[in-house]
Amino acid sequence: MNTAEYHKMHALEQRYWWFQGRRRVVHNMLAEILAGGRSWGCATAPARHPDGRLRLVDIGCGTGYLLEDLEKMGVAVGLDFSPVALTYCRQRNLRNVLRGDAANIPLQSASVDVITALDLVEHIRDDHRLMGEFFRILRPGGMALMSVPAHKSLWSNHDVALHHFRRYEKPEFLSLVTGAGLKPVKYSFSVSSAYLPAAAFRRIKRLVSKPETSTNPKTDEFPLPGFVNASLLATMKVEAWLLKHMNLPFGMSLLCIAQKPLQ
Repeated sequence: MNTAEYHKMHALEQRYWWFQGRRRVVHNMLAEILAGGRSWGCATAPARHPDGRLRLVDIGCGTGYLLEDLEKMGVAVGLDFSPVALTYCRQRNLRNVLRGDAANIPLQSASVDVITALDLVEHIRDDHRLMGEFFRILRPGGMALMSVPAHKSLWSNHDVALHHFRRYEKPEFLSLVTGAGLKPVKYSFSVSSAYLPAAAFRRIKRLVSKPETSTNPKTDEFPLPGFVNASLLATMKVEAWLLKHMNLPFGMSLLCIAQKPLQ
């Protein structure tokens, strides 16, 4: 990801609807994971270490805004390849962070109870290897919470600026997860309220804008008027509640929670 995007992320994440709305969705999903995933039909709750504390790892932890929350749930580790991202983490007094390649995670096998990987998989060239690494480091019964950008038709300079290799169709990502031996227990679209406006915006932008070169692409994240930001955040809060009870039929992202079988 371009260095400038980390600075933008850090500046926006405390108030911007996308980051705060996704945070609400993730909190609800983590609460269900910690409760054992009963409403998803999980055979067992995530395994815990002998001391009773969960081991959590945020792969692609970025500037650390989610890692702060994970630290309240157990022993949490953040992993990112970017020194800029890890500098922001340390500014938040997050010391348990590692620099490393997500395709070669520097953690022991069967050592993690919960993985979070938000908008990470699309950054990795060999996503099959990455998913195999998730399977390797999870303890039996452990869970991975993942989100990825959906729909190849939405590909734009936003993806180029973020150094994405791909956007996923729903069957494609499901095949990736199950092919690694993980069992999806929750699989849904998300960021549904923004799907149609974003699709229209990106199509119009492609028609009227001059193509950007690979040296200057920009993301679609920019400050919004307060009432617009508040309205979008309100819809994300509603979506977070809905996702506790149902799967959504469309959206800009895919949300998947998958469990490593006990045997």
